[in-house]
Amino acid sequence: MLPRTHINPPSHWVTEPKLPYSQAVRCGEFIFTTGQVALDTTLTVIAATDLRGQIQAAVDDLCGVLDAADTNPADLVHLRAFYIPTNTLTSDEIMVWIGQCLGFLGAAGPTITLVPVEMLMSPGVLFEIEGIAMRGQRGQSLDRTAASDPHWYGLPSPFSHVLRVGQMLFTSGITARNRAGMVQSPGDLTGQSHAVLQRLDGLLRQLGGDIRDVVKTNVFNVELGNAQDWSAPALARASYYPEPGPAATGISLRTAEPRDVMIINDVIAMRCKDGQRMARSYVWPDNHWDWAVHLPYRHGIRCGDLVFLGGQVPLNQDASVAYKGDMAAQTELSMEYIRRVLYEFGLDFTHVIRINTFYATGDTGDPDESLWKRNLHARFTHFVSPGPTTTGIPLPYLAYAEMNIEIDVIAMV
Repeated sequence: MLPRTHINPPSHWVTEPKLPYSQAVRCGEFIFTTGQVALDTTLTVIAATDLRGQIQAAVDDLCGVLDAADTNPADLVHLRAFYIPTNTLTSDEIMVWIGQCLGFLGAAGPTITLVPVEMLMSPGVLFEIEGIAMRGQRGQSLDRTAASDPHWYGLPSPFSHVLRVGQMLFTSGITARNRAGMVQSPGDLTGQSHAVLQRLDGLLRQLGGDIRDVVKTNVFNVELGNAQDWSAPALARASYYPEPGPAATGISLRTAEPRDVMIINDVIAMRCKDGQRMARSYVWPDNHWDWAVHLPYRHGIRCGDLVFLGGQVPLNQDASVAYKGDMAAQTELSMEYIRRVLYEFGLDFTHVIRINTFYATGDTGDPDESLWKRNLHARFTHFVSPGPTTTGIPLPYLAYAEMNIEIDVIAMV
């Protein structure tokens, strides 16, 4: 197994009771961070009701974790931020403020995905941000190249539409918004899905790749949370990927920002620096769950030293939901599916670098902190300290009715 360094700064907040996860994990050239929120060491929310203040505090913690990992914000390649919309900052203003909080990063800044949600891990938390950084194994900065789509809505400095570092390509969360700020195909998720996949392919091509190089796709859709509405846009996106395709995670949102946006899609792709396609292997364990419609995605894909799992959910082979109403049992089944995929690659939970979880709370209108803690415990019984990085996001519903959890994993050999 490749050596890992687990980073837990002594002055950083720690969940109570303590669980086997790390604020950052460094492996090879990669540094993954846990979702950072505005908490002090007593787990009291900093800047309560102040989104701008919480962004500053969370980004400060992110920078502190990177510093403890002997890296810095200039090494970031991708950021994903979740926020509760307020009437104080627009989504564009949030990105500008995140950039200002990060400070000067130079040319070819990181990509970013900004996702509005209705609640976060505990009452009062308005913002959460996680990151991936890359730095040479001898401590050197790595060359990076950025590109943009002149027809897509521009991102504020220092963020990039697409970024390449070595064989890795990362995109920001792409929407169907054009340069003038207008949204193509308003009210039509399928139409917006086509626009977004075409843009993703175009962005990757600018840096020597294309859509066939994607190893992981992460989609946030505005949809009602049932299989019937989910199928048509899912098939539209799938039509751009050859079979066997990448690992995929798809998450349902009630609304997005700005108004009329219905899809936010970021991808990770891999292509050899000499232009050749990279070898990859795929797994689909026996008796594993399947979607209600045929899609090209695979439950696990290995490319180089990285292993990406599609979001694992508590579905049966016939796409019916298992253990309806039982969050703990659904979590255990999803973790068992993860174990099976890892096993097919000759890996286990010790190889996991990042585990992210989306869990349905219903229309409570408020985060249930006890639910979040029970969910954490159910997942982390599979790990020993020090464990992987983690981000957990509550949502009113997921893509299938009565499905309460989706778990997303990245591992390294």
